[in-house]
Amino acid sequence: MHTNPIDIDFDGISRTQWDSWLTECRDQFYEAPRDFGIAVERMLLVNPPWITRLRFGDALARLVQNRTLRQLFRTGHIVWGHVIQANDELFTPAPSTDSYTYDRAGEIVFVPDAGEVVTPSILAAVAGGLVELRFASEVDTELEPWADYLNAETTRVVGWRVPGRLSPSADCFVSTTLFRRDHLPEGVLCRSLLPVVVAAQPPYFAMPLPRWYWPSTLLEWWSKNA
Repeated sequence: MHTNPIDIDFDGISRTQWDSWLTECRDQFYEAPRDFGIAVERMLLVNPPWITRLRFGDALARLVQNRTLRQLFRTGHIVWGHVIQANDELFTPAPSTDSYTYDRAGEIVFVPDAGEVVTPSILAAVAGGLVELRFASEVDTELEPWADYLNAETTRVVGWRVPGRLSPSADCFVSTTLFRRDHLPEGVLCRSLLPVVVAAQPPYFAMPLPRWYWPSTLLEWWSKNA
């Protein structure tokens, strides 16, 4: 089967395939509101030992609260998310998979409206524009908070709207997330693009969709360079 060059969107893969993968993720995770059994809910909730050291009100600490995650996974939308930056440890295998000890935070950009048309290439462009702020010698007053946030690497945000000049084609938002090793194929950040669960209402908390809800061909694409 030949792919129409006009349909190519991201990483040499057609827009049609990206749309199909996202539809399969949504079908496998089922429509909201979702009901999970005790065993599945236990896998969805988290308790990293280092979370207790976070500041009160920290966006990451708020994200991993049981009530936040229950609501997020029960009613959230499945959309594409693009990694902006993440803890360096996530790009190599963890020393152990026995606990949450090696789960780490990162920043992702996404469009929370599941009905809005947004392609992986659009998200990649927005993510690239945000990353460039880290290395800019000067930024204006609108972008300065973004540069400060990304350079700090320990500042956490939830549902920050990306300035329109950096995202002219889509209404994008950025949130800090937690990358669960057990939820990632191969337990490593092999790729910058992945399906995420985003809160249906602001603030837009977001978590990667666990790997067992991904279609097999998406898993293969993710892991082929692992």
